[in-house]
Parts: sequence; structure tokens; C-alpha cells
Amino acid sequence: MTRAAPMPTARRTLFRALPLLVALAAGVAHPVQGATPLVKPWVPPFADSLVVWATEAKARFQTNQGDSIGGSNYRAYDLVGRAGRRLIRALGRDHMQQAYAIESVLDSLGLDTSLSIDPALPEFALLVVRNPDRPSALAVGFLYWFRGDDLRTQGVMMSGGLSPRTRVWWTAEESAPYEWGIVYRERGDRGRSHLLLLRLNQDGYFWNLTQYEDEGPDLGVDPDVNWVDVNHDGRPELVAWTRVVIDSSFSECAGCPHLVDEKLFTEHLGGFELHDSRLVPSPYATFLTFVRLLREQNRTAAARLLADPARLDAALALGWGAKPQAGQWQLEYAEENAPWPTWFAIKFTGGKGGGEYIVHFTMKDVRWLIKDWLPVAKPGRPRTPPER
Repeated sequence: MTRAAPMPTARRTLFRALPLLVALAAGVAHPVQGATPLVKPWVPPFADSLVVWATEAKARFQTNQGDSIGGSNYRAYDLVGRAGRRLIRALGRDHMQQAYAIESVLDSLGLDTSLSIDPALPEFALLVVRNPDRPSALAVGFLYWFRGDDLRTQGVMMSGGLSPRTRVWWTAEESAPYEWGIVYRERGDRGRSHLLLLRLNQDGYFWNLTQYEDEGPDLGVDPDVNWVDVNHDGRPELVAWTRVVIDSSFSECAGCPHLVDEKLFTEHLGGFELHDSRLVPSPYATFLTFVRLLREQNRTAAARLLADPARLDAALALGWGAKPQAGQWQLEYAEENAPWPTWFAIKFTGGKGGGEYIVHFTMKDVRWLIKDWLPVAKPGRPRTPPER
């Protein structure tokens, strides 16, 4: 008996990655309640095409010249985009909630992709394709959307295209019935984030780019960005939280609390614009504001940040309102196992009040106030912080 030739590695990998996807495409996405669906591994007729396209794409990615996506460089991205379109078509419009399985299939073939959908409108899908051999290269985002039974696609350029988050919404505007917002990050530990805002043309055939890299709002460096419908009107706002340093006289230890800036962006005719920016309230933000007000000799406002306003003179006597110097305040440690600590240890290196203090805070009238500060006789982290 002649032994069968072993299945090629790429095709064998694809065979293992497809069961969920093909089960949905075969119509077993809605089993009888309580029953366990029988999912049989099946390689669709176009599986060999996926392997061929993936193999060619990887070879082309390795030989691409420069970081651009133009000219012959685009062929590699286009091959992966075609593969994504084939898989989405196999999945079908009714099963797009399971589209994340497509990313696993493509990544199992050695490709570098990210897939993002809006859970409320999953028939709109974004597949970001990156060059796995050239991290600095531009990425291509392939937009897929259904126009009736027609699955359409369009490409957009991205820098990095990491961690994409998408939101699609109905506008009720005849000239642009749908809008598509995409936020993503560049490569690197401190990569910038960008916004793409696209508006669907009247006939639903293509998307017009309204905002794009360097022409949109500044989301900051390495922010946590999310789509939130703040006013519940069915059209989302964009919120970005970023770690900030606004006073060089304060330095923070690695595990200490830090300041967080919150920016709210709202949509206008030309796209998203900054609507509001504020420091997220916290004990640390209250203390930094207190010191700043002491420096400005704004006694009235500073006293409002104290649980006992009579303690204001004691803070001034320690020299806490002195002219700022770099590293004058050093945050040493904070309440353990508390991501949002209610006390911390801080060292002051200026004035008569030089030394280390445990500063306690309390919440009153939805505001953080300084409850007290106690000197530390022996610097270093104690097992139990001194209590008042």
C-alpha cells in the first residue's frame, strides 16, 4: 500500500485553524438550545488559494524595499487583503460577530494582522495588515462592508496600525449615511495614537477620508483611547487617557501613582475636535495642586483642599510654598495593593520642612482633600504607615 504524502506544513496549520470559521459558514452557528453542535473539520475549496497567497505574501514582505506601501511593495498587502475578503465572504454577513476567528487563521499562516469590528454593527470589519519582517514599514487597513449581498473592500494607509479600535454609526445624512471611526497606535513602547474618520458616500460604494494622520486631533503619546457615547445620542465621542508630567519639581517612583490627563473629543462638521481636557481627580493630583497654590500665594484656594483649613499655616511654615526646583518633591511609595491609593509617602528637600511625610487623604463633597501629613522619623518603607 502506498503511503499518502504528508500534508504541507502551511496547509496543515490552516486545517487546524479553520474549524470555528467553517462551522459558522456551514450554518451551525445557531444550534438547538442545550445541544452541542457537531463541528467537523473541513477545509473549504479555496484553502489552497489561501496557502498560496500567504506564501507569496511572506516572500514579498521579505523582499520589499523601504517602508512604503506603494509600487511593487503593495502586492504583499493586497494578497493578504484578498485572503481576508475570501474568509469574510465564507463567514457570511449573518455570522460577522465571529469575525475575530479570521485573524487567528491569517496569523497561523505566518502573517501579521489585526482585526476589529464594531459589535453593534459587525457587518463592517477592519483588517490591518503589517509587514512581519519590517516593523518600521507602513501598514494597510482593509475596510470590508456589505452593500446588500455585495462584499466591498477599500484600503487605507496606517503607521503601525496596532491595537485598532473601530466604531461605525448611522448618521441619517443622505450624503454620508454611515461614518467609520478608527483609532490605532504606532509601533514602539511610547507610540503615538492616530484617528481615521471616514464617511460613506451616498451610494455606499466607497469611503471618503475626513480625518487622517497629522490632520486629526492630538491624542497624545501612548494613550488609552476608547469610543464612548457620552450623551447617548447614538453618535460616539472619543476619550483619551494619558499619563502626564506637568511639574518637574515632582518625581515619582516606578510603582507610585501618577497624573492622568483625560481628553474628550466630540464630532463637528470637519471631524473630531477637543471638547474638554482635565486632570483626573486623585489624591496625588490634589496634593500637587495644593503645592502649586501655595507657591502662587493663593491661600483661599489652597485652604479649600484641606480637610482642616487651619493646617494651612503649618504647610507654609514648612516651606512648601517655596520657589520650585527640579526633583524638590519625591514620591517614595504608596498604599500597597491599591491602584488608587488614599495615602502616600513623599520627601521634600527644600525649606525648613525638609524630610519625608506620610500624607493621608479623605473624600468630601465628591472631592479629594488632604486629611493630614505626618513626619517619618526613620526614612524607608515601614510595614505599617503611621496613622493619625
